[in-house]
Amino acid sequence: MRYLVTTYADRIPTDHQIMMVDGTVPGWVARPGDQHWDHHRPDGAEIQMDEMPFPKQTLVEELGNGQPICFVTTLVDADACCAAAWTQLPAVALTPEKVARLRAIAWDCDHLMVPDALQPWAAFAAKAVATLKMRGSAIAAQLLYPQDRKQWSPQQWETYTSVIFKQGTEWLVAAVQGECLFPGEQGEADEYWQILAADTQQILQENRMQWVETTTHPLAVFDLRKFGHPVDPRSTLAALEGYDLETIRPETLTIREHRRGGGRQYVLGCIPRHPQAHTLNYTAGVFERLTQAERAINTDADSWGGRRTVGGSGWHTPSQLSPQRIAALLDT
Repeated sequence: MRYLVTTYADRIPTDHQIMMVDGTVPGWVARPGDQHWDHHRPDGAEIQMDEMPFPKQTLVEELGNGQPICFVTTLVDADACCAAAWTQLPAVALTPEKVARLRAIAWDCDHLMVPDALQPWAAFAAKAVATLKMRGSAIAAQLLYPQDRKQWSPQQWETYTSVIFKQGTEWLVAAVQGECLFPGEQGEADEYWQILAADTQQILQENRMQWVETTTHPLAVFDLRKFGHPVDPRSTLAALEGYDLETIRPETLTIREHRRGGGRQYVLGCIPRHPQAHTLNYTAGVFERLTQAERAINTDADSWGGRRTVGGSGWHTPSQLSPQRIAALLDT
């Protein structure tokens, strides 16, 4: 089986049956037999697995059309790996406990928390997600890529993320079937929490957290450009500890360097424990307003997108909007 992480429709192979999970590649048109699951819409499920059928055998057997299969996603993360694993797991392996473990991993990945029903698996899920994230550095070393990721070509990025997608999915499939331990169960992520704490301190010491005033409460904005390495959103949320959540907005805005051509790329997230977080739904007009604002400046700008409580600016074009403009559009 092949694994591909891309945002370009012309990179998707035509000699494979496509099983696209946890995202939609812009411009892609499914052919007969292709399978497509994407929970990023106003009424979508909280995690991708919850929109996928429970197998009688395995979904790849039940839905396969005889062609080799290519799993495709637009942005690799643990939720996408859980979804791709779900298609390959036999029903006999999906005991209530194993399903709970997978769902907890997907929830922690997408929401940085788990619901009450999955609380027994909260610590397990956080370690699993952290371990899967940590695999990235080892994979980059295996591929002999430069340490400075700014030097990577688009093809190198695609190869790198596709390998992460493949290895993460295969690890979860093997763990559910009892062939190995789940990610994180051998303490692989212990040092990750130290990295998170150090990143939080750097954010605070370098004044990378700023506030943008709005008509209601201030919006937290994190500028992570030139940080030196990817920053887990848990580090930015930790920087908010001690603030009275009732006095700030439930949204967060993070600025990163756009890896295609420089400029800004935004992540519009949220504070999961904020009392108003449940009211957010960026798919119900927010992404549309932000896209219109971008295209008023650059008619060729990519659209903003994502799911109810997290998303961001375009993959292929840097954003031309200021944090102040974005904040003003949140309540329009």
